[in-house]
Amino acid sequence: MESNPSQHILTEDVLTTKQACEELRPIFGKPIDRTTLYRWALRGVGGTRLEYTKVGGRIVTSRQAITRFIDRRSQC
Repeated sequence: MESNPSQHILTEDVLTTKQACEELRPIFGKPIDRTTLYRWALRGVGGTRLEYTKVGGRIVTSRQAITRFIDRRSQC
């Protein structure tokens, strides 16, 4: 599966999946596994996907994309 057209992520506060997991830990109160982020990005949750792009074959996202994802999921 190819990345979605979210190239603007590179102009935001870019995070690797490991960094994103660390950022989310205080929100969820427990460690978030990288596979959770992959699932949010590639399959989504309830029709909502985490925005991402690939850099050198690695999935990266951004603080802003995570915020948008949580906001959209909170509206459901």
